[in-house]
Amino acid sequence: MKNRYLTHARKASLLLRPLLPTHYPRPMPSATPPPAVQGGGSQGGPISHHHAEAAATPLGLGAALVAVCAWGLGNTIIAAVPMTGMAIAFYRLGFAAVIYTVILYSRGGRLSSRSFRFGWEGGIAFGADIAAFFVAIHLTSVANATTISALQPLVIIGFAAVMFGERIRARHIICSVIATAGVALVAFGAAQSGKGFGLGDIMAVLALFAWAWYFIASKKARRHLDTFEYMTVMNLVAFIFVIPITLITQDLFRTENHLSWTNSLAILAIVLVPGSGHILMNWAHAHTTLVLTSLITLAMPVIAALSAALFLDQSVSAVQVFGIALVLVALAFVIILDAKTTADATEPAP
Repeated sequence: MKNRYLTHARKASLLLRPLLPTHYPRPMPSATPPPAVQGGGSQGGPISHHHAEAAATPLGLGAALVAVCAWGLGNTIIAAVPMTGMAIAFYRLGFAAVIYTVILYSRGGRLSSRSFRFGWEGGIAFGADIAAFFVAIHLTSVANATTISALQPLVIIGFAAVMFGERIRARHIICSVIATAGVALVAFGAAQSGKGFGLGDIMAVLALFAWAWYFIASKKARRHLDTFEYMTVMNLVAFIFVIPITLITQDLFRTENHLSWTNSLAILAIVLVPGSGHILMNWAHAHTTLVLTSLITLAMPVIAALSAALFLDQSVSAVQVFGIALVLVALAFVIILDAKTTADATEPAP
């Protein structure tokens, strides 16, 4: 009887063999945390290579939303400081480098060659973005500068195609044209008010590419570094990057750039408000996708334009409002469709 049962069991296993997996994943070594832990826990740890594209969490989305609000309000603070953009960038990065280094070491953290190996690229990109954007926001309106920066997701999509072989669809090209038309309307609205598309808007375009580079570099760096270690090394490298630029432009030697107590407090506010937004966003990179963080940044020009209108009396014309709306709708459309396509592709078959 026993032999008969064994024979039936052997036959059943042969019939089921094509339906069973041919191999099983190896258990992860005990010294290496599972992807969910490496993806950034409560301590903001590095992202696992396999967890980098995990689904967004409510905390990750919430952190990204608060970060964008901080950036939108911070742009108004930057525009209100009575100093040149390069001087503000120099002091802002210098203050941040000192503050983050002190906090990191007081918590028992350390910077190593590994920190700089994975963090230098984000630091250079951030330094270039800060320098270009701070100059732009003092030469053009807050609405113009932030609306141009809102094109960042399209730049990221373009680089993703070249660097990672991602497919460019017809909707990407169509929405790129629509969003570019929206930016043109914002510039046209500025021209109607007598400002025109000048050096400030050109600097904002340069900041746009540096801003996109910073997002991509930060996503890569967070695979290896925790949030605060990356923030520290990133600000240090960015500060070193802007030092020669500031010396060449001689901005620090101008009378209006004297570091008074009032200006020092304003710089500290920039470090604390939009600077905290960078902490939150870099933490969110471990808890959401690059697509969704890019989508959330589309709210920044709206927040910045409204706060500038309230606190700086910077008017926004009807044409500019329509242009801002066009940019936001076009970018939101393409990114939401991309997110849906990704979700459909990864959803298991019933």
